[in-house]
Amino acid sequence: MARVLSQIEHIVVVMLENRSFDNMCGWLYRDAPPPSHFLPASTSSRPFQGLQTGFYNPVNEDYFTTGTGDTYPIFERASDTTVPNPDPEEGFDDVNYQLFGPEGPTQTPRWPNLGFVIDYAKTTGSNIPVQIMQPFSPDQVPVLSSLARNFAICDEWFCSVPSETWPNRSFFHSGTSNGHVVNGEHPNPLLWNVPTIFNVLQDVGTSWRVYSAAKLIPALTLLMSPQLLPFSLSHFSHFDDFVQDCANGSLPRYSFLEPSFVEDPNDEHPPHDVVAGEQFLWQIWQAVSRSPAWPKTLLLITYDEHGGTHDHFMPPWGAETPDGNSDPGEEGFKFDRFGVRVPMIAVSPWIEAGTVFRSDLPSGIPYDHTSVLATLRDWLEIPSEKMLTSKRVAAAPNLSQILTLNTARSALPEIASPPSEIKQTSMSLPPNKLQKSLVSAEAVRRGHDPAAVVAGTKTRAQARSFLMSP
Repeated sequence: MARVLSQIEHIVVVMLENRSFDNMCGWLYRDAPPPSHFLPASTSSRPFQGLQTGFYNPVNEDYFTTGTGDTYPIFERASDTTVPNPDPEEGFDDVNYQLFGPEGPTQTPRWPNLGFVIDYAKTTGSNIPVQIMQPFSPDQVPVLSSLARNFAICDEWFCSVPSETWPNRSFFHSGTSNGHVVNGEHPNPLLWNVPTIFNVLQDVGTSWRVYSAAKLIPALTLLMSPQLLPFSLSHFSHFDDFVQDCANGSLPRYSFLEPSFVEDPNDEHPPHDVVAGEQFLWQIWQAVSRSPAWPKTLLLITYDEHGGTHDHFMPPWGAETPDGNSDPGEEGFKFDRFGVRVPMIAVSPWIEAGTVFRSDLPSGIPYDHTSVLATLRDWLEIPSEKMLTSKRVAAAPNLSQILTLNTARSALPEIASPPSEIKQTSMSLPPNKLQKSLVSAEAVRRGHDPAAVVAGTKTRAQARSFLMSP
């Protein structure tokens, strides 16, 4: 069999925070020519799985008993680039309610994806829960939208766990969350201590690097993964180094990019301004597309999980339980269903414009975050005895189908530039759950009591000071 992605020498992944597919890309093709190329071709009869006028969510729980009551329709655009504000909840129990309402998880739900507004109102106390039904229009996220239309987007890509950040990022890097279904009140990396794809790449002699947009704050990938601490100086760099490596044509084989989560955040985590994330993506596009390595590069843009934002597409069951610690894991969950859809955009001169791709496996197993691990395995021809042992990775489809052109495109497409003004998030606000998890993980690394350190961290400014302190 021919080597997968043989035209590619560098894979670059950027993972942003807490946005669903519908929230960022649901209206992608509403006012544009429809996509021209579906993969596999057998799925071309299914239209782009975006938003439609008429989608709604009920406003109160009476709907689930009477079938009547007020509803909020899906909007054509968000009222502001910082919505939803306040931040929704995305823990396991909240996601179950968002997807199934009061009946709980079932393969034949009565109220599929109708619990988002009610959960948002209940958990945040917000009197403006309509914000959860406000996706961004393409003109509000022009960089993401232009890249998706000019290259490829997967409209059936699911995060790996119907829950929050740490479980999903752990699946992305390791193919498992070691049985954890939530971040935990004070995440302790020592309890998430499993090998990562970076350890695999190191063992097989393949170059890799993690680049972070945070200036003096440790990378989340490093803080989550104790087995990466020996590489903190040799394989973790700043985003400026990524730009330089692109310019020099010296990218490693695999690059993973992190946004800034605390100081000048550009991670798009609600209510951080998505314009900051757009500017980050624009910088990445400029660096990659101008690199001498551009003809040999595949850029993947995705989000760790949906962050409580609305999506209309029910995640499928039938996910492979990755290992013994997950069978069952926390809360009795067997990791046998996928999380909520998130965007996945693939960018390469070998990709035809207007491509929409879905899983090509006869089994029907969809793409999820572990598909990137399966792709790296097959692209680099990593032997099974060296690869991560996750059964989820073993079952996942790879990205071998997406490079359909016989020759690379020579001309760069016009990618819309982002707005220049960013709405800043006050550093006097309490830290969000991800920021608290950074503080907790760093406290563990320094040998401090994480609960005590987090309890004393009342503001985002204090979180920043702790993370940046020597």
